[in-house]
Amino acid sequence: MNLFDWLCDEARAISAEAMLVPPSAEQLEWSEDERRTRWLQCLGLWPLPERTPLEAQVTGTLEREDYVVEKVDFQAAPGAHVAGNLYRPPRDRRSPIDEPLPAVLYLCGHTKGKINLTYQQNPRWFGSHGYVALVVDPIQLGECQGIHHGTFHQGRWDWYSRGYTPSGTEVWNGMRALDYLASREDVDASRMGVTGLSGGGVISWNLAAADTRIKCVSPVCQTGSMEQLICDRCIDGHCDCAHVINYFRWDTAHIGALIAPRPLLVAAGADDALWRPYAYKQQVHRVRRVYEAMGAAEMCRLVEDLSFHGYTPVLRKAIFEWFNRHLKGDDTPVTDDVTDFEEPEENLLVFGGTLPEDDTMGEIDKSLNPPAPPIAVRSADQWAAHQQDAIARLRAVSFRQIPESIQPRVRFARDEGGSGGRIAYRFDLDPGDGFEIRAHLTLPKERSIALPTLVTTSREARSPYAGGGADKPPVAEDIASGVVEVRGTGSTQIGEGLTWTVRRGTVICGFTLPERQTFDLLAGLALLRGQEAVGETAVYGQGPWAVQAIYAAILDPEVSEIVLEAPPASHEEPDTPELMGVLRVGDLPQNLALAWPRPITF
Repeated sequence: MNLFDWLCDEARAISAEAMLVPPSAEQLEWSEDERRTRWLQCLGLWPLPERTPLEAQVTGTLEREDYVVEKVDFQAAPGAHVAGNLYRPPRDRRSPIDEPLPAVLYLCGHTKGKINLTYQQNPRWFGSHGYVALVVDPIQLGECQGIHHGTFHQGRWDWYSRGYTPSGTEVWNGMRALDYLASREDVDASRMGVTGLSGGGVISWNLAAADTRIKCVSPVCQTGSMEQLICDRCIDGHCDCAHVINYFRWDTAHIGALIAPRPLLVAAGADDALWRPYAYKQQVHRVRRVYEAMGAAEMCRLVEDLSFHGYTPVLRKAIFEWFNRHLKGDDTPVTDDVTDFEEPEENLLVFGGTLPEDDTMGEIDKSLNPPAPPIAVRSADQWAAHQQDAIARLRAVSFRQIPESIQPRVRFARDEGGSGGRIAYRFDLDPGDGFEIRAHLTLPKERSIALPTLVTTSREARSPYAGGGADKPPVAEDIASGVVEVRGTGSTQIGEGLTWTVRRGTVICGFTLPERQTFDLLAGLALLRGQEAVGETAVYGQGPWAVQAIYAAILDPEVSEIVLEAPPASHEEPDTPELMGVLRVGDLPQNLALAWPRPITF
């Protein structure tokens, strides 16, 4: 089995098990708070950031015959500007509001943002039909600054170590947009809904699961499963905001269960290349079972058309009728569709073409997900308490999928011969998750006792032949050496493009590639330690591979020593191997100290 096939098996397992047996209404009720907390963790929003002043302003107004456009700016965090257009019915401003209106937050996909024709048409329909509709730019698009394509284009693997995903930023921006809508006297805050297309569709899912103020939701052309994302390599076509840090191995059905029993209409195109019918039908069916368990099966629906990625009149009509029914109590069939009028781009710009120079949205990954501060150590007892707590949190966050007791299964073993008075041995083993790796042990041919053994990971691109090849650490004659071909190295190497897919894909399956490599090293240590010729075991890590050695030692108290050569300085560096949410526990130097009192040699 190659690395991608193994990842596909993991994704299939997640999708197959997702809410297969729906919890009872009672189970859903008592677990809701815990499930929502877990979801916010996956978004990088737990604990929730401080709700700082919005500093909202309207920079201009467009008066049209049957609607008005307000050009709105608010700050989701200090200095982090979110630009949007608010569509509402016209009114005589000299008269008080007769009755607050239902509100719809409209979320854009990855085009030019709110000025794109599609993202004018839909909120405009709502604004001219008795709603207050706010459409906001996604980060990195339109007039909203920041970065969406971190791992996609810019090698920002540190995002995973921070526990950061731009989906979390989009959800937070959506929460603050709801705050803004609720602050307006023309909005009924008890009747707010959300919808959006493509990237806006996935944030519609995510926001509605995170914020119960959403009373009606309709994600469009952005519903699928982990199986489809990985096995069809659809993940290669999606930017980072389409995914979360999936600590708990959730799929879409789990997100839908957090929305239930609120009205949910999933809209899809059956010819959409990015989101296939086999995936969205399975997950929506599971969600409907949850709604059924809550006595609200009619509140969850799927509408689809034989169409590509985007809207059709069939989909739009169903969405408009869904919001009318559940936010207005109006079951009248919708007969009119959107208009083709396109407001000139310059008319809709909130900042008139000059973006705020001091915008902080570009640093939102750090402000939403700050690393844990180092503690001030004043006593050995204080450090021991911190050590115990930090290791427990590492196991709960970054290494959640690694069991405390690792029992590798040997599938094949043989003597590889040797030279220079040393004999090499090869072991093919399953570390415990179905993926086969290889370990090598090199021993002096003449020995009388169990020898201390220095164990490392395979690193070189060429073959680790005869005991680990060039990866074998230099050791004295009376010390044994071990090399573990962790996945993605040695006999399981893959090309650069597929490595990119796997690194992005593992994080939505509950781990990262370096985390699995740490697991493999731990399994190799357990196997080698079981050989009678092996005494105490130490680990050696060189360059970026020092990270796997460090955390293997932290998780395995039987490792006697850590030997490091040119290790990275920080998890905040994009080139440091990524571990999910590790910076929420501590940075690399602070976590390395958790090995105390075992020796560390540089």
